[in-house]
Amino acid sequence: MRDDVRRRLDRAIWLERAKYGAIALGVLATIGMAFAYETLDLKVDNKEVAGKVTDIEPLVTKSSTAEAEGENVIVQLDHGPLVRVLAYKSRGLKVGDKIEVMEHHHATGRVTHSLK
Repeated sequence: MRDDVRRRLDRAIWLERAKYGAIALGVLATIGMAFAYETLDLKVDNKEVAGKVTDIEPLVTKSSTAEAEGENVIVQLDHGPLVRVLAYKSRGLKVGDKIEVMEHHHATGRVTHSLK
């Protein structure tokens, strides 16, 4: 085999290996970014906020047992927004009751609420 043909063949083989390596690095980087995002979503700062019950709705689920035990409670928070939280019917909440709600600030920027 001539020297120039062997060099071109070696170059083509190394280019093919480099392409496969770049694809593998791209896949690994994508997987790493997904794990990093999930880790950010697990970092949560909790804050207690006060609110007032404005409405109570039935809990609609596929399970009949959960429907019998729970309800959707719409709460007007003191700092403005309306939020929806789940509560047991046994708490006996009524429209106009003052309640405490936990505001969960995730590191990704997502904000969720739960009944304290």
